[in-house]
Formats: sequence, C-alpha cells, structure tokens
Amino acid sequence: MKKVMLLVALVLGGLVFAQAQPLVPHIPFTPLLSTTIKETQVLGPYGSVWKIFWDGWEGTLVLQKGGVGYIETGGKKYNLEYVILKNPQDNVLGMAGPDYTGKNTNIGHRIVFIVDFANTPNNRNDDQRFDGYIFTQTINTPSKRAIAGITCWDQIPFGFYATYWYDIPG
Repeated sequence: MKKVMLLVALVLGGLVFAQAQPLVPHIPFTPLLSTTIKETQVLGPYGSVWKIFWDGWEGTLVLQKGGVGYIETGGKKYNLEYVILKNPQDNVLGMAGPDYTGKNTNIGHRIVFIVDFANTPNNRNDDQRFDGYIFTQTINTPSKRAIAGITCWDQIPFGFYATYWYDIPG
C-alpha cells in the first residue's frame, strides 16, 4: 500500500510540476523585422477586391484608389472611406488603433475603414468602424495576403478578417 501511495504522490507531483512549466512555442520561421509595407502591395493600380468576414456576416470589400470603396453583402452596396498604412498611435477619426501604447513607433501596416451601413452619408455617427492590420509576413504572396482586426457595433467589439481576392482591372 505504501508503494502505491508513493507512486500516486510521484505521478500527481509530476503532473503539477508539468503544468507549472511555461510552454515555449516553436516558430518555424524568422519573423521579418519590418512592419512597414507599401500601398502598392495592398492595392493594385485601380484598387483591390477582398473577401471579408465579420461576426457571422460575409461580403466583398472593394478598396478603390483615393480612400473610397464599398462593402457588398446580401445584394446591397454600402459605401466606405478608408485610410491605409497608418501607425497604431495615429488618431484616425478620433481613435487610436488596437495595440495603442502611447509610444512612438514605425509600425505602418494598419488600415481603418468606416462603412455607412445606414446609408446616411451626412451622418458619421451611425457608421461602423473596422480597424485592423495587414499581414506583413505574407504581403508578397497574393494567396496569403490578409487583414485582421476589430469592428464595433453598438459599442460591442467583434472580430473581422479579409482575404485578398484580386486587383481591380483597368
């Protein structure tokens, strides 16, 4: 009986010790140090088209040159305005970005777009903001080009992501 109790104590002690050890992730690549990308890597000469998904919704995100575009979902188009290649510390329409630290950085892969789902072009108060980051590691691989971030509806944050589809033809 003493041997069984000793064995149980050793096993339980080993489990407690094993759970207390931090897990170290295995990263099979060396991350790029640069987080600054060029607008031409995100937009074609006339803009780009992305598939976008946010909290159960999905649609087509069209980013045209000049900071305008639209989201098409459910057969309807909703106009949007966007700013691209911003720093999380930059104030865009009254808000800093996710991961705001208050310190100067050279991060330049943030994108913010404001969608007018209510179709009220003279009222920005009812627009929905999408604030995200463009993937830097895969920016030069069109099949892996993506954006991920947060959006808020009724002051509740939700996740979103978009995957590159194609450049707008000329």
